[in-house]
Amino acid sequence: MRRFSVFLCGITCLALAGCHRDSRYESVGQLVRKTVTEVDDKGKATQLDVEIEWDPCPGDQFQVIRGGPEFAACMEKYEQGAYMTVKVHHWWNPLGYYTWDVYELGECKRGIEWGEGSYEKSQECEEVTDYGKQTGFKCSRRPFRKLVGICPWMARQ
Repeated sequence: MRRFSVFLCGITCLALAGCHRDSRYESVGQLVRKTVTEVDDKGKATQLDVEIEWDPCPGDQFQVIRGGPEFAACMEKYEQGAYMTVKVHHWWNPLGYYTWDVYELGECKRGIEWGEGSYEKSQECEEVTDYGKQTGFKCSRRPFRKLVGICPWMARQ
């Protein structure tokens, strides 16, 4: 009976692990800005924030990526407006949803660190029309089917 319980527990763990697989994606982003957020005593960047706009994704999809000294040094070769490959790791967060982060931008690798300042700013907006006249717009920050169909790493479920 004990062997069966251990076996059943093992199968259950494997089944649960299979429900939430990690994925890796590659896309294209445009460099919107670079901001040095910390420097050493010689004035060399030790922390850099980079903002990219996800080029293929519908709506306004931005990502702010923070990296350390090696990342900052590597990013010096890229100018604002440059397009570059973006490599993304998408994984299940123990809090009950998927999340993602960038682990390579252009030729610059960066380690993913939990809670280190990277974040996304995403929204899809549409016009609001009342009685045939445009009166404004409404935006949503939830990733809809069209967005996730083109940029699957943005899926939360």
